[in-house]
Amino acid sequence: MVRHDGTGITWRARADVARRLRPVGVRDTAWDARLTVEADGVRSVSDLFAPRDQVAGAVRFAARPRLGRLAGDTWEPYITVKDHFALRLAARRRPARTAHRLIRYATHFRPARKAKLLVRALRGRLDRYRSRGFKAPAYNTWLTRLPVRRGSVVFESHMGTCYGDSPRALYEEIRRQGLKLHATWSYDPSPAGFPDGARLVRRWSWRYLWALARAEYWVDNQGFPQHLRKPRHTTYLQTWHGSAYKRMGFDETRVRLQNAPQRERLRQAVDRFDHFLVRSEHDVNTLARAYRLPEERLLRTGYPRNDALIAERTRAETEGRLPRPPLAGELGLDDHKKTVLYAPTFRGGPGKQRKSRLRLDVREFAERFGDTHTLLVRAHYLESARLPVCPPGTVVDVSRHHDVSELLAITDVLVTDYSSIMFDFALLDRPVVLFAPDLEAYAAERGSYFDLREQAPGPVAATQEELFAALAELKKSDTRYADQRRSFAEKFGAHDRGDAARATVAAVFGTAASRGVRHTTDHDRGAGR
Repeated sequence: MVRHDGTGITWRARADVARRLRPVGVRDTAWDARLTVEADGVRSVSDLFAPRDQVAGAVRFAARPRLGRLAGDTWEPYITVKDHFALRLAARRRPARTAHRLIRYATHFRPARKAKLLVRALRGRLDRYRSRGFKAPAYNTWLTRLPVRRGSVVFESHMGTCYGDSPRALYEEIRRQGLKLHATWSYDPSPAGFPDGARLVRRWSWRYLWALARAEYWVDNQGFPQHLRKPRHTTYLQTWHGSAYKRMGFDETRVRLQNAPQRERLRQAVDRFDHFLVRSEHDVNTLARAYRLPEERLLRTGYPRNDALIAERTRAETEGRLPRPPLAGELGLDDHKKTVLYAPTFRGGPGKQRKSRLRLDVREFAERFGDTHTLLVRAHYLESARLPVCPPGTVVDVSRHHDVSELLAITDVLVTDYSSIMFDFALLDRPVVLFAPDLEAYAAERGSYFDLREQAPGPVAATQEELFAALAELKKSDTRYADQRRSFAEKFGAHDRGDAARATVAAVFGTAASRGVRHTTDHDRGAGR
């Protein structure tokens, strides 16, 4: 469908279908329908939803499947369990029904059933060898006996999901200095966006375990798998991923309620750290204490990822905000519109990635501020957000962008709730609005280290209307909170001076440091047994 509106923009809309795989021999094959809207080269994709009663008795229509009419001949609309609008390719005419019967017979007669059982048994055996339950003991018992590969470093950011944060800043500083270190990056699930010059290994693969077992250094910001011992020849640099508002580690209610073996596993995992980066005394009194880290393992260098923010603030103060960093052009941001980044915190528990419902009504934001603002939405890396279709240039999903520091550099206003991103963004001295409709409930359930309303770097909105009002009167609130925002940055980022990457590389990868800081842990004493 093509439509021309009064602005001269050409809209093209079409229904795409994303296939959901089914086993061979199943009668019907189904596709989820999605709506794709294109306007002046900007493409937006949205799922389609409908109540079940709207497709009852819907008209079927003829299909032309790529595999021919023997694969199916009729489209049937229906609604999935999750209320997705979908299409089912069904066999209604004689040729397709005959083909389906033949396939079913070929896959269900006795020799085929025996072959299936054999394949299933082989697959089960292979799955066992690929399982973490098999790999972890093999790693701890045998691979940790391997000799060290001098100068090898394994980098990991947010459990392999991205190439970013402080591990990226350290990796790029090592390359700038020309240090002779062999870098390996872990990824999960895709290697897209990772550096070409580094060796890439999939997290939990055998190559990943081999690299960890032989590495002289481990560098990450979240935590390598808890069940893997750190070899005695390895130095572990934990950069961490943000200062703490909510309670962490052994201060968490969830952890305190765990049984003794679970708490012991956390203690052993944390005890692998040789270095732990902090950016203020607040980190020392919260994170270091919560994870029971001794003073000698703390490095008061600040976060290497924040060097770029301090450099961007200096550039903006001396040269002005324009032109923006190159990422703004890649995202198609208009220099005449303010950029608002909405980055809420993680609200789930341990487990697989899940879709979360945003507390901010993105569509209403686009209607009220779309002419003057562009909203960037970044879901937590353990979550994903479903965004509605909005006019082009008003809402952009940046959840899959690897490095959040690059996003902060092009952001004019940050909207968040309890995420540690507010501590980093404060270094830019730009407006922050905290959208916290469930502040009391969240603080009571998760626990907090300070009163957010007393120390917030900007207004705290309890409702969406309060949030929109704060954005509409941003100049007034910016002036009102300017001193408090600077105090916030000084308190929580006292050690962020713009040279964290260089100072950390000197402290950890220097010849003297790399030979004298290792400590013996219970993991080391058990390695190789």
